[in-house]
Amino acid sequence: MKTYLALAIAGLSLAVQAQSPQQPPSYQFEARAGIKEVLKSYERSLNASDVAGVVQLYTDDAVLLAPEAPSAVGIKAVRNAYTGIFQAIALNITFEIAEVKLLSPEWAFLRSNSKGVVKILANGAQVPGSGQELFVLHKSRGRWKIARYSFSSVLQPAK
Repeated sequence: MKTYLALAIAGLSLAVQAQSPQQPPSYQFEARAGIKEVLKSYERSLNASDVAGVVQLYTDDAVLLAPEAPSAVGIKAVRNAYTGIFQAIALNITFEIAEVKLLSPEWAFLRSNSKGVVKILANGAQVPGSGQELFVLHKSRGRWKIARYSFSSVLQPAK
């Protein structure tokens, strides 16, 4: 009986492993490099106020969840949101990756922190800014793209 139970457990373990295969380390390295490049491209495009550069990093069915704004659903709404953002502010920020988690060969999430300066275009005021971000990325046609993006400000400690 014990032998039968041990064989059943071993068979079940092999079946579970077959359903969720581990990707080889080279895949994980390549995926993380591609995801890191998406974040660097996003940073460059944000800092250049480049709507087209930002939008090309998103999937067609993307969702942008910005604070104090309705969800921008779909690429046209995402384009309109960034157009409005860049008409109001100019950014000079850097991102630091806090976590990358590969969920499958086609899906991942990226958690980051950002710091820099936000320039209010209406009055020229420059204020320090810092945030935390969560990206859900989808790999399609060999390229990682942003499928969902949410961010919030992080309050600076009082001095």
